[in-house]
Amino acid sequence: MLLLFVLFSNCVSAKETLHIAVASNFKPVLQKLITDPALKDINFKISAASSGVLHSQIMHGAPYDVFLSADASRPQALIKDGFAIKDSLTTYAIGLLALWQPSSSVMNNKLAIANPRFSPYGKSSMQYAKAFIKTPYEFVYANNITHAFQFVETGNAAKGLVALSTLKSAYGKTKNKKYLNYTLIDTKNYPEITQQGVIISASKHLTVAKKFMAFLNAPATAKTLLALGYKAKDSDASK
Repeated sequence: MLLLFVLFSNCVSAKETLHIAVASNFKPVLQKLITDPALKDINFKISAASSGVLHSQIMHGAPYDVFLSADASRPQALIKDGFAIKDSLTTYAIGLLALWQPSSSVMNNKLAIANPRFSPYGKSSMQYAKAFIKTPYEFVYANNITHAFQFVETGNAAKGLVALSTLKSAYGKTKNKKYLNYTLIDTKNYPEITQQGVIISASKHLTVAKKFMAFLNAPATAKTLLALGYKAKDSDASK
C-alpha cells in the first residue's frame, strides 16, 4: 500500500504547474480553454488583473510563466526590457465589440465605454462611437471593458460598447435573453483590439509554456474562441 502511495505521489508531482498572468477580460475564456484534454498533463494557476497591473508585477519579479495581455504594447515592452522571450510573442486573440442595449425602458442618454486613456477596448470604442453613433449621448467612462458592461447591466447607462465575450459568458450562465439584445460591430469600423501574449524569461517551465502557447494558436482553439466571443488571428468573426 505504501509503495502504491509513493508511486501515485510521484505521478502527481510529475505534473508541472504553469502560472499564467491574464488580463481580466480573458479570464473566463482561459478557464474554459485549460480544461481541454490536450492540456491534461499541465496544472494551471491563474492570476487575473488589469494588463497594467500584471505588467508592473512582472517588472518587479512576480513568478509568472506566461503573460496574456489585453493589448500588444505591454508584451512587446517586456521583450524590449528583457523580461519576456522575443520568439514567444503571439497574438492569441482579437477582442470584438458589441453595442448592447438590454432594455428600451432605460431612457437616459448615457453610453458606457471603457476609458480610452487606459484600455485598448476604450480606444476602439471611442473611435467607433464618434464616427458611427449619431444620436445625442453622454459618455460614461468605465475603468475597463468589464466595468462598462456593469454600467449597462445596472441601468446607469442605457447602452454601452462592451466585449462580445462578456455578453456570451453572461448568456451562457443565465440564458437571459437581454444578453442577446446587441449588435456586433463590424471590425472594419474600429481599430483592431489585438491581445498578445509572451513567455516570461525567468520561467522555469519553458517546455510546458511553449506547449500552451502552441495550443493557443491551434485551429481547434480558434473555433473555440469564436464561440466564446473572440476572434483568433486570421479567423472570421462573422461566423
